[in-house]
Amino acid sequence: MFIKTTTAAASLGCILSAAAETILPSVPEFDPARAAFSYSGDMDFEDGPGSLDVSRFEIRAILSKPIKALDGLSVIPVFEYKATSLDFSGASAGFPIGDEDLHSVNLSAFAISARDGSPWVYGGWGRAELATDFQDVGGNDFTFDVAAGAGYRFNDKFLLGFGVALVNLNGDEAFYPGIAFDWVVSDCLRIGLYGPTFVAAYTPDENWELSFRGDSGGGLWNIEDTGGSSHSIDLTTYRLGLFASRRLTGKLWLTAGVGATVGNEIRLTQPDGDWFSKDDMDSGLFGELGLRVTAW
Repeated sequence: MFIKTTTAAASLGCILSAAAETILPSVPEFDPARAAFSYSGDMDFEDGPGSLDVSRFEIRAILSKPIKALDGLSVIPVFEYKATSLDFSGASAGFPIGDEDLHSVNLSAFAISARDGSPWVYGGWGRAELATDFQDVGGNDFTFDVAAGAGYRFNDKFLLGFGVALVNLNGDEAFYPGIAFDWVVSDCLRIGLYGPTFVAAYTPDENWELSFRGDSGGGLWNIEDTGGSSHSIDLTTYRLGLFASRRLTGKLWLTAGVGATVGNEIRLTQPDGDWFSKDDMDSGLFGELGLRVTAW
C-alpha cells in the first residue's frame, strides 16, 4: 500500500504547485510528457537467500492543456502506463513469488482552483488504475484513489501546502495526510517536497539541469497464482539519486540518473490487505534513462 500512499501524496504536491504557478512546466516531476526506462538491482533478501531485480518502462502524458471548467477552476487529464518486470534469483524453493511481468494503466484528473489576488490555492485529484499481470482481469485488478489539498503562497518564491488522500476505495482503503512546499531559491536553484518526492534542482544555464531527487519506485499489482487464487504484490522501494538533464532541441530533454534504493520490501497479500508473506531487502542500486517534454 506504500506506493499508493506516496503516489497520492506526490500528486497533492503537484496540485498545489501547479495551482500556484498555473504553468505546469515549472513544476518538477510534472512534465507534460515523459518516457523512461529504469533498472534497480542488487536488492538481496535480509532473512534468507535470493535477490530481486526490477526493470521498468513508463510513459506519462498530460492529455491536454488545462481545461477551463468554471471561473478560476481548471481540469487537467493525465494518462500513465508502466510495464514492470520482477526478476528473482537464488530464492529458496518455497519462495511464494515467481518472476512476474506486471502492467499498470491509469487515467487521472487534477482540478485546480486559484483566483487572482488570493494567496490560497485549492486542488482535487482522482484516479482509476488497472494494475495486473493480465492473467485473469477482475474487480481486484482495479483501484480508485482521490485526494484534496490546499496551499498558501507566502510570496512569489515560496508556497506551502497540505492535503489528504483516500486510496484504494474499492479494496483495503486507507486515509493519509500529505505536505508539500515549493521554494524558488534563486533563478538557478529550486527546492521542493511534493508529498514523498523531494527535488533539489540546479539549472546553470538554459540547456542543463542537475538535480538530487528522492522518490518512490515500487508498485501494487493484483496477480493470479498457479492455483487460480487472486493475490496482490506490494513492492516498496524509495530511490535516492543524482540526475542530469540536457536539452536536445526546443522543449525535448534527455535525462539520466543513478543512485540507491532504500527501504526495500516486498509483500504478497490478500486483496483485503492481509499479508502472508513479507521480505525485507538490503539497499540496492538503480539507473534511469528517459526523455521528457517540458511544455506543449
